[in-house]
Amino acid sequence: MQVSKMTMQTGDIRLIKTINHGLVMNLIRKHEVISGAQLAQITGMRPSTISNLLKDLLAKSLIRSQGKGDSTERGGKKPNLWSLNTQVAYAIGIDVEVNEITATVMDIAGKCVHQQIAPVEGGIRQDNLIPTLTEAIDDIISQTRIDNKILGMGVSLAGVVQAEEGVILMSRILPNLDIPIKANLAETYSFPILVENNANTAAIGEKWVGNAIDCRNFMIVLIEVDRFVGGLGIGLMLDDKLYHGATYAAGELNIAIPNLTETLRSLRSRFQHGSVLHQYAENIDVVDIDLLIQAAQDGDEVARTYFSMLGHLIGKTIAPSVGLINPEKVILAGHVAEMGDLLVRPVHEAIQMETLSISNEHLEVVTSKHGHYAVATGAAAMILNEFFKVPIIHTDNKVTI
Repeated sequence: MQVSKMTMQTGDIRLIKTINHGLVMNLIRKHEVISGAQLAQITGMRPSTISNLLKDLLAKSLIRSQGKGDSTERGGKKPNLWSLNTQVAYAIGIDVEVNEITATVMDIAGKCVHQQIAPVEGGIRQDNLIPTLTEAIDDIISQTRIDNKILGMGVSLAGVVQAEEGVILMSRILPNLDIPIKANLAETYSFPILVENNANTAAIGEKWVGNAIDCRNFMIVLIEVDRFVGGLGIGLMLDDKLYHGATYAAGELNIAIPNLTETLRSLRSRFQHGSVLHQYAENIDVVDIDLLIQAAQDGDEVARTYFSMLGHLIGKTIAPSVGLINPEKVILAGHVAEMGDLLVRPVHEAIQMETLSISNEHLEVVTSKHGHYAVATGAAAMILNEFFKVPIIHTDNKVTI
């Protein structure tokens, strides 16, 4: 967010203190445990300045003492060690899907402390969206007992989302346009609420607590496939910033892939060779993605063939985007990411066949480690991202937050 030209001077003491607090908090978060002397060395601040900042953060219960560290080789006093107080506040992440609401609760260090999936009977509709969300959120708060420690909540769903205002411009889940989901939820909850597209949210999660922590340019591919569902969503992190596009529709390629049942029907003749799937040869319609993942992990060749086919299709589909963006890394997310290399290999091979070697020779294709909770984890990480954001002062006296 950019603030117009301010009346304060660049050296305004309160602003500088806010920036310094943010820098110290981020260093403590990244190092997990660190001494005041190390903070002074890294930041270039005076030890007395660091000491005062640590006192401020301790008074706010944002950090806690971890005792004494080891003396240097020259001897001297043992340094005090500091870490984040992970019990001071928590972030809630909500992933709204067609037939379920997935949730993650994280502490301020980014550690997951609670996860749950709540099925939605009859599916999400316009008339039950807010009541269903409210019921799920209240249940999470009740189970975790964090009602007075909520830093904020991120809400994510498929579609085009105007993130600043928290308005769903359009979504395949809901037929109505321009739904002010943030404003609706703010009528019930007083803590900060952020709303974002699901693939973008997953990208934020990977940047914070996933496989893209040190990556500045990457693409996340959110794969949604089940018996009657087939689609891809793309999230882009470019130059270390989430890219929304001119109308918040970046990555919305309207990509449809065959649903699980359609593809399995094309493999029906092979079912007799499956160690697990042979028993479903006459009842393919009951095979869902959970069953198929388990079958593949148990060595069923038909199930493994399915994921190989899926990987090649995904790789071929996203190859033009990879060639256009030229990312360092492609991260595959969603429930099927649990298949690991069985999915990664054919995706990577298809990209290599469809793009220039200079575009893909250093490209890394990996899966998200968050599996089914990739989006919900990212939704919680959105809140942490805002909490730890450090203001930047520009030479023209503008401040970027």
